[in-house]
Amino acid sequence: MDPGTFTAILETSGTAGSLIVKYYRGVKDAKEEVESLQTEIDDFKKVLLGIQGSVQSSDPAKLSHFSSLATAIEGSSSEIEKINHLLDPSKGKRLMRRVGIRALKWPFTKKEVQEHIERLERLKSTLSLASNSCYNSCTQENQKAADQDRQLAKLLVANGATFDSFDQQHRPECVQNTRVDLIRQVHEWSTSDDKYIFWLNGMAGTGKSTIARTVARMFADQNRLGASFFFSRGAGDLGDATKFVSTIAYQLAHQSPLVSPFLKEYISQAIANHDNVARQGLRNQWKKLILEPLSLLTERNLSPILVIDALDECEHEDDIKLILQLFTELQDRITVKPRIFLTSRPEITIRLGFRNMHEILHQDLVLHDIPRLFVERDICVFLRHELSRIRDAHSLLGDWPGEKVINLLVEKSDCLFIYIATVCRFIEDPSWRPQERLSLILESDATGTQLTAELDGMYMQILKHSIIRASGKKDISRLSERFRQIIGSIVTSFDVLSPTALAGLLYVSMEDVNLTLEAMLVPNELSALSATVYDAKRLVLINRSVIEEAPLQLYCSALVFCPSQSMIKKMSRSELPDWITRCPTVEDDWSSLSQVLEGHTDAVNAAAFSSNYQILASGSSDWTIRLWHPATGTLRSTLEGHRYGVSSVAFSENGQLLASGSWDQTVRLWNPATGKLLRACEGHTAGVTAVAFSGNGQLLASASNDTTIRLWDPATGALQSILAGHKEQVTAVAVSDNSQLLASGSMDFTVRLWDFATGIPRRTLEGHTCAVNAVAFADNGQLLASGSSDKTIRLWNPATGKLLRTCEGHTNRVTAVAFSGDGQLLASGSSDLTIRLWDPATASLRAILESHTNGVKDVSFSCNSQLLASVSEDETIRLWDPALRTSKNTLDRHSHVINALAISGDGQILASASCDQTIRLWDPATGALQSTLKGHTDAVFLIAFSGDGQFLASGSNDLTVRVWELATKTLRATLEGHDGFVSTVVFSEGRQLLASGSTDNTVRLWDLEAGTLQSTLKGHSGSIIEVVFSEDGRFLASASSDQTVRLWDTTTGQLQNVFKGHESTVTMVAFSGNGKLLASASRDQTIRLWDPASGNIIRRLDAEGVHQLSFSSDGTRLETNLGHIQLSNGANCNSGVWTMQRNWLTWNGHKALWLPPDFRISPGFLPRCLAVRGNLIAMGYQSGRVISLEVQPGFIPSGPEDL
Repeated sequence: MDPGTFTAILETSGTAGSLIVKYYRGVKDAKEEVESLQTEIDDFKKVLLGIQGSVQSSDPAKLSHFSSLATAIEGSSSEIEKINHLLDPSKGKRLMRRVGIRALKWPFTKKEVQEHIERLERLKSTLSLASNSCYNSCTQENQKAADQDRQLAKLLVANGATFDSFDQQHRPECVQNTRVDLIRQVHEWSTSDDKYIFWLNGMAGTGKSTIARTVARMFADQNRLGASFFFSRGAGDLGDATKFVSTIAYQLAHQSPLVSPFLKEYISQAIANHDNVARQGLRNQWKKLILEPLSLLTERNLSPILVIDALDECEHEDDIKLILQLFTELQDRITVKPRIFLTSRPEITIRLGFRNMHEILHQDLVLHDIPRLFVERDICVFLRHELSRIRDAHSLLGDWPGEKVINLLVEKSDCLFIYIATVCRFIEDPSWRPQERLSLILESDATGTQLTAELDGMYMQILKHSIIRASGKKDISRLSERFRQIIGSIVTSFDVLSPTALAGLLYVSMEDVNLTLEAMLVPNELSALSATVYDAKRLVLINRSVIEEAPLQLYCSALVFCPSQSMIKKMSRSELPDWITRCPTVEDDWSSLSQVLEGHTDAVNAAAFSSNYQILASGSSDWTIRLWHPATGTLRSTLEGHRYGVSSVAFSENGQLLASGSWDQTVRLWNPATGKLLRACEGHTAGVTAVAFSGNGQLLASASNDTTIRLWDPATGALQSILAGHKEQVTAVAVSDNSQLLASGSMDFTVRLWDFATGIPRRTLEGHTCAVNAVAFADNGQLLASGSSDKTIRLWNPATGKLLRTCEGHTNRVTAVAFSGDGQLLASGSSDLTIRLWDPATASLRAILESHTNGVKDVSFSCNSQLLASVSEDETIRLWDPALRTSKNTLDRHSHVINALAISGDGQILASASCDQTIRLWDPATGALQSTLKGHTDAVFLIAFSGDGQFLASGSNDLTVRVWELATKTLRATLEGHDGFVSTVVFSEGRQLLASGSTDNTVRLWDLEAGTLQSTLKGHSGSIIEVVFSEDGRFLASASSDQTVRLWDTTTGQLQNVFKGHESTVTMVAFSGNGKLLASASRDQTIRLWDPASGNIIRRLDAEGVHQLSFSSDGTRLETNLGHIQLSNGANCNSGVWTMQRNWLTWNGHKALWLPPDFRISPGFLPRCLAVRGNLIAMGYQSGRVISLEVQPGFIPSGPEDL
């Protein structure tokens, strides 16, 4: 229904209601029959006016539901008009004014009155039915819209990608009367019928992004913008294409009324039909989320505009190529074709991409080819605008700086907008007079011959003065000279000099040397005895848990894994176990990690020290709070009582109370000395996320997912007040030392400050672009830190609400922040598995602490600042010495998680595959890195050596298999064809064939000599988990998530048999040496033996937790990580199976070597990250580290008790 019809409905219903009111007022005192009719019309009036209200409150976009209602209203109005004509109320009123109500002539008989009443009853019934129909239709429509929104919420959307996002709000757009001709060309292109891509390219600094924002704003104001995506290298999601398509689809869906009322429905249905589409490759996403929904549209509406800025800043060239290819697919089979406005530098990848397009598809405009006269005119307009603004802000007189200076700056810019924009930002620095800053720019020496000499000169001036201002020291020259003299001498010296010798050599005072070195030096004159005691203490603390469980492992595990320069290790080398012939390569010295506390059975979410730092409390998702002695790491007590996970803990200032918040919606108060529960505070209507005491301990604050903060009297548990204001869940609270301010962080992206005494809001701090997860005050109360899912920590002045500085560096959401007791350090924990230490005065990074194997949930300093506790989803609490500020990261390693390991047949090469898109080759004997193989464009998840060790195959999320020649360390072939992630690869025995399995449910056989696809094996209905060749290479077995194993003829590609029976995903499959038996293991906790010839099951074995499966050489045993399974009589078993079970490296199921926390493989990475070949054992970790050791199984004891 169009807006005109909507208006007509309202006017008609309003007129009908008005007539009823007039009649009611005109005859309300008439005879009895008058009263009957007036009652009926009064009831009718209520129905009609109620319907009118419903229509007025409805969404005009859904008025198609009101067509039947409109008809009913029109019929009702007609009937009322007839009655009105007979009554002629206006005449009646004049008569009444002269002779009174009794003089009004009644025009109806009683029979006619009854007929009118019956007719009105029927009309009222019709209106009610029509109204109910409308209501039901609207309810269904609203439910449908809600379902669509839930589906769209599954898309992975890049924060800050749109032109009008929070991150982009301060980015400039074109100043009025600049770029006029260019904007006109873009507008004309947008309304033409040809060339649906407009490529605006130009060199750095020519203003492409500013133009893109202006174009996006123009089309948004015209209701023609479908979506925008502004790439930005190094800016997380904006630096790559991972979320590009889903972000575009999300915007198109929400802009769908501009394109078609059905587009949102089609996109949400695509998500429902392909639940994991947002995590698939770009091509699949484009097809399912963009092409197919658009192809369903039949109406020819105005085409939506897509604005894509800085495509060259997408970090992977292959993704750039693919995006350009995807754009070309919009020309086929689509009625509504989006038009694409694209900007980039003229990089060769993009130039070639457009060169390969048909010319009719795109229109190009090269910014640096625009005549210099036009560009200089625009720069001059821009410069006048900016300098005028600066002049007004500083109340400068006259026409400062004058046309001569403006013309000189335009000339210096060399047609680069970025030059002028940077100059203006430099000049308007509020700490300086604009005249002085302008003089510095005009005086900059740019006598070089390079093309960017003017730019270089300008930046040199800016850097010099920024550094001086940042230092804030008047004697910057003397300090710089002293630093160069002392540190320069250390760097260039071949010998290690003591501070005394250095001072004597340089003729400087010891005080100057110590002041310069104090932040970098560890006390270097410890006696041998004290060094030994220190070393022994570190050794015992880091191995405390195994000493309690298996004391003799002190001579085994503790010595094997402690640093190579440990004095205890050097003194006790003869005590190392004989069965370990080569120990793994380890760090030289102890890191800042001092202890790992284990005992919780689920993620640890919170930690807090008591004020005397004698107790450390930890809260966990295992529903318990544990109290520890931090000096020794011993468990003091376990507090139980919560009915769900514990999210937060806090001590009162005097240490006599411990508060815990839980997702069971309660806050509980405990006596930490006795472990007794004192009282529970109830009232929150959703999980409690944080707790904090006031400095005097008289109030306790709790934050909750119910969007409120509640203040309690800890002495009685009584509720004092409720602070409401956040729009989403409240995730964090902190109280200033003087108890005057309370800070709260929320998923609504804000930090709020409250008057703690009155509960009155003080101010709201805005700036984060994602949920705020943590807040903390510095000890002096003058500084507030907030950590956010936007990966940053922001530092604020609580008194003014001003943002002071931002700490950036984390690669995932920041979950925790804490200041040291002296306020000199700020610690942050993150889901990127790290803790970072910052200088809050400068926001500079001091150290990165790495050891956790899962996301960090909380950090807490002891009051004396000598210990830092961190807790994690890896179920541990780790204690650090923040003064050391070192972490175990000195050895070669991958820069991301390791996904797989493999050892060559001769044991000479160890290969590792990682999410950092590389394969690394190591020397197992020394642990040295030999080579890094690069080429994949996404995470590498699996690797396999050929039988002769000459080749290595790798499978990746980039949908390819790559074959590498190990002798030359070069890429031999790239095998493409899979439509899903490659999940498994294996060489045939003779290396003629390579098999690969994928999440696209297919197995592909490749001819390695030709580098071509031999056949595609189809039949599985689920992802391929593993493939294996028979020893003679005639057959291939494939295991799948469809719960089956399939047997294929490798020559013909024909399916030979399907083995059914497993009740869950089949994870492993293995042939016996003679090919007469086939074994499979499944997540249904069974192993099944099959006859490959007949497909019949021979034997079913219960086996929980199997992740290694093979036959013994004589085929009489199955060898698993759980031990040997005897199948028939055979030779005595002299071999063993190495695997990892929980915290132990085991041999034939016997505990052999305890693994410290840093040397354990997470269960989800087994068995891929444990590789065994003969006597060589290798392990890969989430930290990117690889270790290997060699053993002599004949000397291995049966268990730790025998050590």
